[in-house]
Amino acid sequence: MQLKPKIALWLLPLLLIQAVVLIGTSYQLYQDYVKNQIKVQTKDSLLQVKSTLQAKLQMIEADSKVLASNVVLNRYLMTAENTRVHVMYKALAGEFESFMSVDPEYQEISLLMPNGYEEMALLTDDARNQADDERDTAYFRAIKTSDTNFNVGIMIDPDTKRWMLVALRKLVQHNPVEKTRNSRGEFKGYLVIKSNLDFLNPIVDNSSLFSEGFSLLHHDNGTRVLEQGDTRLSAEGLTILSAQEKATEAEQIIYQESLMLDARPYLVGQVALMDNLYFSIGWPTAKLHQLLWDLGSSAIKHTAVVMLFSMLLLFWLLNRMLISPILKLDWAARQLEQGDNDWHFYSRSNDELTGLANTVKDMGQTLIRQKRDLHEIAYLDNLTRLPNRRRLLEELDLHYANSNGGPPAIALLFLDLDEFKHINDTMGHETGDAMLQAVARRLAQTLRCADIVSPLGPDEKTAHPQLARMGGDEFTILLRNIRDRTGAEAVARRILDALDAPLAVDGRELRIGASIGIALAAEVGESVSELLMSADLAMYDAKREGKNTYRFFCRSSAITSLKNLEIKDDLRRALNHNELQLAYQPQICARSGRLVGCEALLRWHHPDKGWIPPDVFIPVAEQSGLILPLGRWVILEACHQIKAWQNAGNAVPRVSVNVSFVQLLREDMHTLLHDCLTGLDLAPDCLAVEVTESSIMRGEEAISQLRKIRKSGIRVALDDFGTGYSSLSALKGLPIDELKIDKSFVTDLNQGTDGKAIMSAVIAMARQLNLEVVAEGVETDTELAYLRQKGADIIQGYYFSKPLLHGEFSAYLNQHSASRLQIVEG
Repeated sequence: MQLKPKIALWLLPLLLIQAVVLIGTSYQLYQDYVKNQIKVQTKDSLLQVKSTLQAKLQMIEADSKVLASNVVLNRYLMTAENTRVHVMYKALAGEFESFMSVDPEYQEISLLMPNGYEEMALLTDDARNQADDERDTAYFRAIKTSDTNFNVGIMIDPDTKRWMLVALRKLVQHNPVEKTRNSRGEFKGYLVIKSNLDFLNPIVDNSSLFSEGFSLLHHDNGTRVLEQGDTRLSAEGLTILSAQEKATEAEQIIYQESLMLDARPYLVGQVALMDNLYFSIGWPTAKLHQLLWDLGSSAIKHTAVVMLFSMLLLFWLLNRMLISPILKLDWAARQLEQGDNDWHFYSRSNDELTGLANTVKDMGQTLIRQKRDLHEIAYLDNLTRLPNRRRLLEELDLHYANSNGGPPAIALLFLDLDEFKHINDTMGHETGDAMLQAVARRLAQTLRCADIVSPLGPDEKTAHPQLARMGGDEFTILLRNIRDRTGAEAVARRILDALDAPLAVDGRELRIGASIGIALAAEVGESVSELLMSADLAMYDAKREGKNTYRFFCRSSAITSLKNLEIKDDLRRALNHNELQLAYQPQICARSGRLVGCEALLRWHHPDKGWIPPDVFIPVAEQSGLILPLGRWVILEACHQIKAWQNAGNAVPRVSVNVSFVQLLREDMHTLLHDCLTGLDLAPDCLAVEVTESSIMRGEEAISQLRKIRKSGIRVALDDFGTGYSSLSALKGLPIDELKIDKSFVTDLNQGTDGKAIMSAVIAMARQLNLEVVAEGVETDTELAYLRQKGADIIQGYYFSKPLLHGEFSAYLNQHSASRLQIVEG
């Protein structure tokens, strides 16, 4: 017997038996089936809402984390508050805009200060931002009291009065050298991302359940957030729904088949989305009964016919029209996934399966392109098209992972452009960007072919050199197969020689130097972080050595740098914890013996290390920029002390404060001094400023500031005269009133006739220039007598008194302001 009759004989009794059984039981089966399908669809819809929300939360958390580590944002936060809005607003707004363009549902990205003030906000509609003070908002109170760095919730936006998904992240900055797992960093503010709830609409719109019943996003207290469907629950119905048993597990679905809401029974499914937030779907039980009856009746009538016909055609139709094309489509999709751009699925029919195939083809090719684009965004610097910091770190990790436990044979050159900030400030950021691009091209051309690395993977050939831009004006060059300093030194020299030639930037020829730090993995340790830190420290050594040079990592220099870093951190804390004090050393008139002034000297008492000498922390403060707040504190503290002495009825001497060259170059000292004096109603002649020879010779800008200060009535003294390099001709035109002879010359008075001759010449020269002479460091009767004989005007030193804290000096002032000190006659 042939196969077809055999199949027919087997199918005929099977169909008859099935028909008899199904006709009797189909009604009940359909009832159970439809009810189960409604539950399944309810569950799928609930879980889809939950998974969509979770995915959205993960995306917002990831975006906020990436944005929090953004270089521009961190530089913005490190910039002084009174200047960063004007200097970096556009750059930070551009970073916010690029993140908002990724997800159209983002409505706002803003930056809150720790006090709740909204310093910056980028919105899809600027008119929605009603207020900058966010302290009283629910989400600010939530993150303020939260122990976590990230907080998210669905709340009413105070600006739009709409329900929003609001995410906040605390912004904490770490020092890149000192950053460890245990470092707490400095809290800077909050990053806020607001998203609408439109991402839930496609789920609701595509579910047939919602067309008959209701879907509701609500809080457990009965607050309505989002509601869809033909049925709208009343407030009473929503209260009953919110009072029902809640899901306790993450994926748990709570079903109730006959829950009475608004006098109607409903089949209700509910899932917990977040803390106190639930999503509920309700389908009227009456509609269910009607559907079951209709489906059951139809099934009973047509079961026999449908089964007979379907069984005869099932194999042929499925195999020819569905199974075979699906297998072909699956194979074609796998080929596309493996990178084959040729499409291997062809169909003569223009049906849904063909449309699905075309959709799969378009989606696959689009995903491949997007994958490549995202890879470039993740691993290439947008400005120079060089590998970025992330790509460099992955490359370094790969070398260390393949080094069999020891340090790899690599060297890292850390390059920082000299005076690049000056180009940005004077010529604009567009010229600065063009300069960075020109430097990148010059570096790429200079490196030899053996120093080439791919930004897309170590096995791919590419024209990009083994060069990365770390950010700003910093570049790195990774050299392979380097086991000693010779090869790395040759590359560093070639780079410096190449940068010595002018660069074509916007039609102009500009020159720029570079400081290069070199670290060999074999010398600095067995981790990527140690290699990067060592190269960075070596670069700073090159900066200190005069710039436009290179230096290898030196462990002793690194220790010094780390100590300076520790001093800088301690000094920053000292400013905030009242660890600083001023000591006052008297200045005595050489002729009358009366107290005519004092010098305010900064003193620092560390809670653990005791007194820290000024020559230890002042250079660190000047290098780090802390000298600016430090100098402001000294001036303000000195003015307050003068006012306190005046209020106490004392004859207040003139107080001299020291001013650093950094303050003269980077701060409006004239305005600062004027504001301090006028704010306390003090006369200008009660204050004097002292600047060193090296400070005053830094340039015309410093001299211009001193002219303004002197013109306002504040005296200017040239401190440590004789230790600098000023010429007599330059000294003649300086805006100074006093010449303070360095104590080293005073000490030399006891060493022979040469010291006395020099002192005599200096005093005579000052007389010719109509300058008052102050001799500091006087300790003996012999020194005092000689200086008085030669015509020194003012004496300062331990002979009369050591520097005294304000309480001790107040007593000294009461004792000597109205009397003369004994002066030894020469």
